[in-house]
Amino acid sequence: MNRFRTHTDTRATGDRGFTLIEVMVVVLVIGILLAVGVPTYLGARERAQDQAARSTLRTAQTTAAVVYVDNGTYRDANVRNLREAEPGFTWRGSNSASRDQDEVSVAATRDGSEWGAAVRSDSGDCFYIRLRSDGSTLYGQSSRSACTGSQALGVRNAEW
Repeated sequence: MNRFRTHTDTRATGDRGFTLIEVMVVVLVIGILLAVGVPTYLGARERAQDQAARSTLRTAQTTAAVVYVDNGTYRDANVRNLREAEPGFTWRGSNSASRDQDEVSVAATRDGSEWGAAVRSDSGDCFYIRLRSDGSTLYGQSSRSACTGSQALGVRNAEW
């Protein structure tokens, strides 16, 4: 009876470990999956943050339209009246910047014919909406602005 096992005996009993090549292949496959998956995840997260900010602006737009219909002017769509109509957001004056998607900076022209709002997305971009008494709505977006309602009044039309 042979008391010594040979190399082939070890393989036959299943005591075999992973080779360096097999480990490197697994690490390579994981690296490729991460290289594809992480940017996709981060892009989806940023798009969701931007969508949340746009949703806040749409709610602000509806709230301002209600105030406009009640009073016939956007001048009354100010912080106090908007807070009463929609207490779910933090409303800021025309020169106070929005810092996140739950803060809306608003402004109206002196004659009350236009109203603007700005909301900062958690991704860092600022989204604007500008309402006119003729019924038109203009949209804007910027990544470098202070994100105030006053800036929203100067926005030209852009796609979101």
